[in-house]
Amino acid sequence: MRFDDNNYDALEQAYMELGKEYYEGAFEDPLPQLLPLFDKITKIKNEKGRRNTVSEKRCQRCGNLLEDGEVYCGNCGERIY
Repeated sequence: MRFDDNNYDALEQAYMELGKEYYEGAFEDPLPQLLPLFDKITKIKNEKGRRNTVSEKRCQRCGNLLEDGEVYCGNCGERIY
């Protein structure tokens, strides 16, 4: 098979679909290097509905101050419920 623009586009689409499935699958223990991406996606998704109030929600494991909508603590990786 010759690798051309159509193959490249299909590969990029497959990567996006894989990432979306991984994110939305609510995996218990994501790879640590993916935690910032999980938080970034969550923040973007929630930004439109975000209220203008300050949240004092903290991680149960390490006490890190959390922003609304975070799925995992950016400090220790604990899943936020």
